[in-house]
Formats: sequence, C-alpha cells, structure tokens
Amino acid sequence: MYRASASIHIHFAHHVRGHSGPCISLHGHTWKFEVVLEAEDLDKEGFVVDFDRVHAEVLVPCFDLLDHSLAVGHATWMETKELLAPLGETLVRSRMETIGHEGTPPPGFTGELEGARNERPGGIKLAVFPFTPTSERLAHWLYDVARTRFADGRVRIACGRVYETLHPAETIAEYWPR
Repeated sequence: MYRASASIHIHFAHHVRGHSGPCISLHGHTWKFEVVLEAEDLDKEGFVVDFDRVHAEVLVPCFDLLDHSLAVGHATWMETKELLAPLGETLVRSRMETIGHEGTPPPGFTGELEGARNERPGGIKLAVFPFTPTSERLAHWLYDVARTRFADGRVRIACGRVYETLHPAETIAEYWPR
C-alpha cells in the first residue's frame, strides 16, 4: 500500500456555536489541513496522486475559502449577518486612517466548496459552513473535498486531518471512514 499526504497552513478564526467554554468567543488559530491518500498501485508517472494536483484541487481552494476569514456555521450566519455588515463596514473604513482609502476586498473562493462558501458582510470575509466549524467537522469536510476530487477505483482517501494548534503542543482532529 502506498500512502501520500499533503498539507497547507491557513490562518483563520472560528466560532463554536453553543460551546460551554471559552470557544464561544471568536478566536483564531494557525491551522494545518492535511489529506492522506493511498493506493495499492501507482499511476503511470509513479504517484498515488501528484502533489501539485492535491494542492491545486483540494488545498488551495480550502486556503482561498478560509485564509484570514471568520468561519461560522449557517445558523450563526443567519442570526448575525445583519449585525456583521455594519461592523465590517466600520472595520474596513479604518483603512482610511492608515492608507487613505478602503483598499481591495480580501481574496476568497468563488462558488461553493462541499457546501461551504464565502460571504462578505460589510467587506470582511466569512467562511460559512453548513455545520458549526469544529476541528472534527472540518476534518470530515476536508476528507469530503478530497474524496470528490480523487477517490476512484485506484485511489482512496485515507483521512482528512486538521491541526487546530501546532505550538506549543499539537491538537489534531481526524476523520477516517469506516
């Protein structure tokens, strides 16, 4: 069995709806998203899947969706979007003091990525998921993103792995299919 993994670091914040502890507050991490692919046989070029394809088709779209965003679930988005628009406008307008104009909107992902999408209330970037974005749920979502692009008769997605914290100690959530 051959196994190959590829990963990317992404900076974003999230909100854990209904959390009984401090994660009820908006807070951020430097995340690491990793997918593990496996195959009994390599392709004609000698790969499980070429790493360039894994980056282009899975990891870069995840990065585009999440980088420097606030990740929330759909229910939170529906309850807060009217409040976030004026907050976003105020935050973006603060650029007037430093650069003399409101700048350009941060890059994002166009369309949907396995049910997740970008919203831009007042010019700030949110990543809205159909679920509350905990590390465990994000690992399952990452697995699904990879599965829809690469799983076939030869390649199997072994797991989606999300590192929520890297330093001083790693905290990791994984999704493995049964």
